Amino acid sequence: MDLATVLLLHKSSFIVGAICFFYVRWRSKEPGLDFLAIGYGLLGFASTLAGAGEQGALPYEVWTFGSFSIGVTGYALMTMGLLRLSGRQSKPADWLLPAIALSLSATVGGMHWHADNQIRAALFNGDTAAFLGFCCFVILKDFFPERLPARWGLLASLAAAMGFSALVVVKMIAPHYGPIEARYAFFMLIICHFAIALFVIVLVQERAEAQLKRLANTDVLTGIPNRQHFLASIPNQLRTGDAFVMIDIDHFKGVNDRYGHEAGDVVLVGVAQAIAAAAGSGCMIGRLGGEEFGLFLRDQTEATGLAMAEQIRRAVKALGFAAGKETITPSVSAGVALWRGDCNAQKLRDRADQALHLAKRGGRDRVELYADLPGLDKRPFSVIPAADTRHSSSGQHPRVEQRAA
Repeated sequence: MDLATVLLLHKSSFIVGAICFFYVRWRSKEPGLDFLAIGYGLLGFASTLAGAGEQGALPYEVWTFGSFSIGVTGYALMTMGLLRLSGRQSKPADWLLPAIALSLSATVGGMHWHADNQIRAALFNGDTAAFLGFCCFVILKDFFPERLPARWGLLASLAAAMGFSALVVVKMIAPHYGPIEARYAFFMLIICHFAIALFVIVLVQERAEAQLKRLANTDVLTGIPNRQHFLASIPNQLRTGDAFVMIDIDHFKGVNDRYGHEAGDVVLVGVAQAIAAAAGSGCMIGRLGGEEFGLFLRDQTEATGLAMAEQIRRAVKALGFAAGKETITPSVSAGVALWRGDCNAQKLRDRADQALHLAKRGGRDRVELYADLPGLDKRPFSVIPAADTRHSSSGQHPRVEQRAA
């Protein structure tokens, strides 16, 4: 394949990529796509200058320096876009990348290195390999907080492009030892740039699908899993040590009636966050509806199950929500049931619910354990907390804020 055809395909790959990035940016609003589009556009323009120069349509000094400076700036902006897309955040330090590219361009122009084909190609591809290598590092690092499969495809495409750019550098520095002809390396770079654009679009799509899945599985108000997702996550096959905890906010209707539903929402969110924090990451949690929450835990005993529920009760009791001159101090009642090999998940949840109702009948702000064992008294075991002081006074729908209790 002749050089003119390679340059035409090279330019086309960047133009198509830029159009795709602009379109996806318009539809998704993902960060970094705008810089990717501009970077690809600049690289397409640089390739156009090089093609025109090779055909004698432009002065040698113009197209060599122009294609070099615009090209390295394009790769800098492309790298900047990938960093922002990967981390989903903008950092002022990102602007160091185009600053480095402009400094390199000024140095090359000042030293007239662009006039030498070998030096120009070696510097350009060395700069390209460095930018792409940095992209590989960031894409891999950000995989752990966001495990999307498209990251592997994007990483492989970037690594391949970096490798072929490095091979061009070797060919320019040591022509007799270069493992691949420059034009073949450029042809492979065309495929790599198409692949980079493809996997960027796939990454954006996978991210959107993951977001939709999170929204479908998350309670909008409290931010914890909703009833459907929580119940679907409970294993079908229970084992010894599995426990279910039902939790209900005491007198929550009174909070809504006295302070208004907006205040009730603030209390509900604060209690949900306290429950999630106290329970930790080792258990499943969900909002079952209204002011009721559920927990599923594994490898528990009666003592540890009760201790977990009591820890949650105390964490909620420590909350305080400012309502004007008043303070709302919520409390919860909890029921705990352990699997003993004689029921399914639905029955286990029903037993925890029975223990919860007994806790509420027993005065609320307490924990009860379902203890319906053969040969034993059927009264559930209870944990009765020490008396707490509750603040209350008259008022009409004041503004509610959380206070440290």
